[in-house]
Amino acid sequence: MDRVVSPRDVVIIGAGQLRDNRGRALDAAVEPLELVLRAVNEAAADAGVDALALSGLDLVSAVKIVSWSYADDAGAVAERLGAAKARTATSGAGGHQPVELLKGIAEQIAAGEAELALLCGGESQSSLEAFQRAEKEPPWSRDPGGPGRFSRAVGGTERMWDLGLVGPIRIYPLFENRLRHELGQSFAEAQDWSARMYAGFSEVAAGNDAAWNPQVRAPEEISAVGPKNRMICFPYPLLMNATAKVDQAAALLVASVAEADRLGVPESKRIHVWSAASDSDCEDVLERPTFGASAGMARALDGALGGAELSDVDVLDLYSCFPVVPKLASLHLKVTDRRLSATGGLTSFGGPHNNYSSHALVAVTRELRRSGGTGLVYANGEYVTKHSAVVLSGTARPEGFVAAPGIGTPQTIAVDDRYAGDAVVETFTVEYDREANPARGYVVASLPDGRRTGVRVSKKDGYTLGELVSENADPIGRRGRITEADGRRTFALEGAA
Repeated sequence: MDRVVSPRDVVIIGAGQLRDNRGRALDAAVEPLELVLRAVNEAAADAGVDALALSGLDLVSAVKIVSWSYADDAGAVAERLGAAKARTATSGAGGHQPVELLKGIAEQIAAGEAELALLCGGESQSSLEAFQRAEKEPPWSRDPGGPGRFSRAVGGTERMWDLGLVGPIRIYPLFENRLRHELGQSFAEAQDWSARMYAGFSEVAAGNDAAWNPQVRAPEEISAVGPKNRMICFPYPLLMNATAKVDQAAALLVASVAEADRLGVPESKRIHVWSAASDSDCEDVLERPTFGASAGMARALDGALGGAELSDVDVLDLYSCFPVVPKLASLHLKVTDRRLSATGGLTSFGGPHNNYSSHALVAVTRELRRSGGTGLVYANGEYVTKHSAVVLSGTARPEGFVAAPGIGTPQTIAVDDRYAGDAVVETFTVEYDREANPARGYVVASLPDGRRTGVRVSKKDGYTLGELVSENADPIGRRGRITEADGRRTFALEGAA
């Protein structure tokens, strides 16, 4: 017998999203807060609720806006909606935050601490950069105003800053190159996998009304390096990097079944939040036990599924800032042959800083309404560091909403920041300049005593840089030597002059 739906079951009742000012016209540019409010109105219209209902929100959770600064993102939204009694929460940085916020909302609703909640976020990065190119100041809110400000710690640990190994474009390739090695793939095989996957994402994005780049691309277009698709950090050309210069916003209304009944929301609009889980890997990527897997990702995915079979999950959206993230997730889930995005991915759909997975939640909600079944959204933050996953369904879960507990302190490996001597390449990347030349290399090296170090490759060392980016051989496992001069350590492969 089917379980009777509980009044405390958690349901998404409204979903809204938008894309704005793709032409980057200054007179059409809208600041992020206004885009968020538009998305909220779309979500309310989708749920069939009015402004009075929004004024009765118990909780407003906002994904931190990056493209413009607000003193209190969630508070500003609540104030504009007249939601005077609402508790507010604004996330920190990280692409995992939308799912993490939904998990927190669901916990409070299931516990009877809230009846109606809003999850929202948005960015106007494309419009902001249009103003910057025109050397004009946007006529937007001054609260405090200006582009978003984040602490140095968001970019990485002091060790990572000292090495220059900060920023997604430099760090995700470390995982990609190591994974390729562990799978025994050639460069061509790994790139083909990435390109075919992202070509599939582009097909999905082409059917998404809020996609920034709704253009179907062939795998060959994505993998071929050229003037319009230059190599950023090996092995990822531009079309394998997230597209952050977008104006997009999304919002979801989440309620208890009791509140959905009171508001008169039709059953056909309700998508149940079944379960969610969060976990993490250590903040310092150099201390990760491996670059070929993520224990935190695995625990978050397994925790959200709670023993459910993947064959029971009909719709997936796996975070895709760079190809290695959906590769790692799909390998763990054993679903590499399935469609991995209901949204279109962060390159084709768009990567609005922390907020992509809000759009993923919208996309999965809409698909489950149309087709029924169950969906999984996995969101990744920082550098394969923070992981949040949620399972949604068109039907109620027998146990009601369940939040899996976190595991605790991630495992680490010892790092020596001063080592000089023989070492073996564990993983690497090479950053290119705009003239398509290798500009600098980064090597993570294994030391004879089992420890690890991170080190640069000199721009003058053409041999080592050339060997690292060779498409005909795998440099991982090769020996080299770390030397120090003028306080800077560099790595050179055996055979370098």
